[in-house]
Amino acid sequence: MQKTQLAQKKQLPTIAKGVLRPDVHFSQCPIKASMGVLGRKWTTLLLRDIGFRKIDRFNHLLESIPGLTPRVLSMRLKELERDGIIQKTEDQDLIVRWTLTEKGEDTLPILTRLMAFGSKWYAKEVFEDKVPRTLNEIFTKPEAQEIVQRLYES
Repeated sequence: MQKTQLAQKKQLPTIAKGVLRPDVHFSQCPIKASMGVLGRKWTTLLLRDIGFRKIDRFNHLLESIPGLTPRVLSMRLKELERDGIIQKTEDQDLIVRWTLTEKGEDTLPILTRLMAFGSKWYAKEVFEDKVPRTLNEIFTKPEAQEIVQRLYES
């Protein structure tokens, strides 16, 4: 076979069916790329606590997630900082706090959708009374309502 035919065989097939545009070619699946970061163990729970629960100190994060070790927490925080999802700040008393960056804020609608899914389809495991709930029933504070609203606008 000629080199061009071999090169064509190695290319991924274009999918004619489905909802993705066939003329948009990925070098990597965007879901796979996102899960490479967000799919690391404890990462989504850390983002939940920093983003929704406003827990911003190392020891408080450690206390908020049963089973998380100091070593793994330190590793995840460094990875999330390196990936530009969180940032570390120190105040004048040298107290270290963690906050979401703009990129990190963009994970909140993803986490919100996961909460909606779990609250609807896994209510028996999620809620003590085992009753499914909507996002509006879970998020009652105005800033949380803003996140939910942004989710449905995008």
